[in-house]
Amino acid sequence: MSGKTAQGIEVRKIPFAFPSDLRPHWHPEDPALSQLINGASVLLPYMEPFIIDAIREALKQVTDSALRQEAKAWIGQESHHFAQHRRFNEVLIAHYPQLRAREREIEQEYHALRQRSLKYRVAYTAGFETLALATSHTILADRAYLLCGADPAVASLWLWHVVEEIEHKNLAFDIYQQLYGDYWYRIYGMFAALVHLFRLVRGSYIVLLKADGLWGKWKTRWAIKKFAFRFFGSALPGILRHALPWHHPSQVADPKWMREWVALYERGEAGVAKLDTSRLEQSPAAMLPM
Repeated sequence: MSGKTAQGIEVRKIPFAFPSDLRPHWHPEDPALSQLINGASVLLPYMEPFIIDAIREALKQVTDSALRQEAKAWIGQESHHFAQHRRFNEVLIAHYPQLRAREREIEQEYHALRQRSLKYRVAYTAGFETLALATSHTILADRAYLLCGADPAVASLWLWHVVEEIEHKNLAFDIYQQLYGDYWYRIYGMFAALVHLFRLVRGSYIVLLKADGLWGKWKTRWAIKKFAFRFFGSALPGILRHALPWHHPSQVADPKWMREWVALYERGEAGVAKLDTSRLEQSPAAMLPM
C-alpha cells in the first residue's frame, strides 16, 4: 500500500539497520534508560499483532468504507512497527538469551487475552492507542532528554514509531465508537491496557537489568524513579484529557517536529533512518547525517 489516506495515514517502509554489534545499552550515558525502553520493544511483536487481529475482526462489522480504508492503513503501519522491533529484538536476544523465555510468557499473556470478548479487545486496542498518543507526544517533546547521544538507528526507530502513533491516533477510537460507544467500558479498556502494559514492560526490563547485574542497585532504582516521575508526569495530563467523555483524538494537534519529520520523509530523505542524535533539539532536517 502506498500514498496517504484521507486522514493522513501512510505506510512507510524505512530501512533501519541494526548491526549484530549494536550495543544493548544504546544510550551510553544511561544504561538503565536503555533497558527500560528495550523492555517496551520486547513487548511489541506480541502486543501489536494482538491489536491488529482485534481491529481485523471488528472490521467485519464496520460498513463505513472510508473507515475501513483508514483501518487497512493502520494495520499496515502497525505491521511494520512490530516487524522492525522484531528485528531489533533479535539483536537484544543475541546478548540476552533469557529473553526467549520472557517472550514466551508475553505470548501466553496475549493468547489468554485473545479469548476475551471482541468488545474487550477493541476497548483494549483503543485504550492502548490513547495511551500511545499521550506518550508519543511526551517522547517527542522530551526527545533531547530521552535520546540525546543515543545510537542513531535505535533513536530513529522510536522517533518513526511515535510519529506514526500520533498520525493514526483516531482509528481505534473511531472503530470502538462505531461498534460500541460505551463510554465507561472505553475507560475500563484504557486503564486495563495501562496496567497490563506496565506489568509486561516492567517484567521485561527486570530480566534485562538482572542480566546486567544492575537490578536492585540504588543507582538503578533512582534512575527508574526519576524516569517514571518525569515521563508519566508529562504524559498524565494527556491521558486524563483523553479519558474525558467529550474527547476525540482529532482534537490533539500534531507536534511541529512530527510535521517536519513527515515532510522530510515525503521528500524522499532516507536519512530519517539514522538521524544525528547530537542535534535532537533541532528540526529533523538539521538532524540528517552528514
